[in-house]
Amino acid sequence: MVPVAIFGRTSTLEQDYQRQIVDMKNIANKFDYKVVSVITEKISGAKKNEERLGVQQLLNEARAGKFQKVLVTEVSRLGRNTLETLKLVEELHQLNISIYLHDLNSETLNENGEMNMQTEMMLHMLSLFAKNERRTTIARIRSGMAQARERGVHCGRHKGTTESKEKFLSKYSKVIDGLKKGFSVRECVKLYDVSLGTVAKIRKMIALELKNAA
Repeated sequence: MVPVAIFGRTSTLEQDYQRQIVDMKNIANKFDYKVVSVITEKISGAKKNEERLGVQQLLNEARAGKFQKVLVTEVSRLGRNTLETLKLVEELHQLNISIYLHDLNSETLNENGEMNMQTEMMLHMLSLFAKNERRTTIARIRSGMAQARERGVHCGRHKGTTESKEKFLSKYSKVIDGLKKGFSVRECVKLYDVSLGTVAKIRKMIALELKNAA
């Protein structure tokens, strides 16, 4: 029997995910799968994967080789943050774990571990949505920084400083957050109006954190 995990999520504490679990257990019985893990969470799907205990449990068990497939009622149960959902799907695929999407009545990987046409289209759309979200975020931040400058608030790097690593990084929390979100060095330069050298320095300083977050 193929070992599978069932993943269920609701956005609020008031909502109930039991119907999702029951439906996926029925699917497991239909295909003679062995349910080895039922993972649930009540949290907004817009949160980062790192903030979602259910997603972290799913990934930890996936890395440990506990199951070969993940059963969900629809892709939105994995998340509503396009970039985070894309990262989650890609990591599961790298572990050769297929995702069964009940609303589409299909799996993301075939028996040879290859993506089917429908999955490729879905991931392509997720990538496009993520790119659009990133552009929107950049535009909003630029607008906010322009308004801050008009009020006389300093934006960007501080020149001629010699300080500790902790103090230096504390001034660039937004840049650090951007790098952890997956923005490139050049995107952070444009986004936060910080020099290329400064962003590169920050990235070098937090290289270990970025590696662990990847």
